[in-house]
Amino acid sequence: MATKKTPISAVKVKAVPKPLAAKKAAVKKMPAAAAPAKVSKKAIAKSVDMDLMFDLAAETFRVMSAPMRLKIINCLCSEEKNVGQLLDEINTTQPNMSQHLNTLFKAKILGRRREGVQIYYRIINERVVTLCRAVCTQIAIDSDIEHV
Repeated sequence: MATKKTPISAVKVKAVPKPLAAKKAAVKKMPAAAAPAKVSKKAIAKSVDMDLMFDLAAETFRVMSAPMRLKIINCLCSEEKNVGQLLDEINTTQPNMSQHLNTLFKAKILGRRREGVQIYYRIINERVVTLCRAVCTQIAIDSDIEHV
């Protein structure tokens, strides 16, 4: 039995995508209203500034995301304290406390000073305290939790 061959002219050929040059030409033909506007250096600088601000805010929230660090900040709101005083108020181990204090110090939320063998910590970033109070107070109000 013989097979019948289809002539080449009758075979449908899939469309080949336009080459890159043709795509660029099509973009150039777009009407002015549809073309993307040029971005000024000032707008780029503002965008970079906004990105930096959001990065810094995210870093602050990351540092403050640990409940232990919030407890430490709360304990230091009224006065500076040494590690022993903080351990009397917060139930944790000394190594864990030191690790969290170091994180807060590196993030420039806490300052420290040495007096003999004792190291005293204090809040140096009051905006963090304001932020903590606002968030914790609102959560306490929404949850009917007694807050101080």
